[in-house]
Amino acid sequence: MLKTSLKAFVCVSVLALTGCATDGPAPIQQPVVIPSSLTPQPVLMFDVQKEGRKLYTLNDEFPYCDRTTGKVIVVPKWFQTDFASVPWYGQMAVNTNGPTIRAAIIHDWLYAIGETGKRKDADDIFYYAMRKWGVSEIEARIAYNAVRQGGERGYGLASDWVFINPAQPTVRLAAPFAKPKTGVVMVLPQCKGFEEMVARGWKAYAPKPVIVEQPKKKPLFGIG
Repeated sequence: MLKTSLKAFVCVSVLALTGCATDGPAPIQQPVVIPSSLTPQPVLMFDVQKEGRKLYTLNDEFPYCDRTTGKVIVVPKWFQTDFASVPWYGQMAVNTNGPTIRAAIIHDWLYAIGETGKRKDADDIFYYAMRKWGVSEIEARIAYNAVRQGGERGYGLASDWVFINPAQPTVRLAAPFAKPKTGVVMVLPQCKGFEEMVARGWKAYAPKPVIVEQPKKKPLFGIG
């Protein structure tokens, strides 16, 4: 009971700090779906931190479709995330062992791209993703208000465009592709066909073909 009361007190305090956003998305009363686990799983890179925050990376593409807008966002394999796109006073709502982590990964990706004039769109998608995956309205609103009030400084930072192979956490990889102008790879009205497309193995970022050079034939008798 004490723990619940303390959590409620902290939530109210943070809501007062972040303010009540008047231009935010309409509240969603019921989560659409609550998956049992996140696929792919983010990989915690042990003993690797950034400004005191633990770093995570993805072991596969992470596709998501926002049912409100139909926008399909796909976070690529090995993208590094630390959920820093959510300011410190909203971090209490980001449970790295809970459903909020899914939405935070998407939000970090959209912030890393930093599409001009689309920060609020990224924040709205963050809120809808949290509610879709079962985050309570009060926690989702805390995190949403936090990014609306204090997320601008972390939008479009070149230092967030980082890819890490968890097997080599100290090696910074070259980006698999140039930073896109938008994080939206396609639009599917009401996300129709999205789940089926993913189930069939669709990938937004096709791996680069590996070119194997054939060994050159040695000239006969050293001639040629």
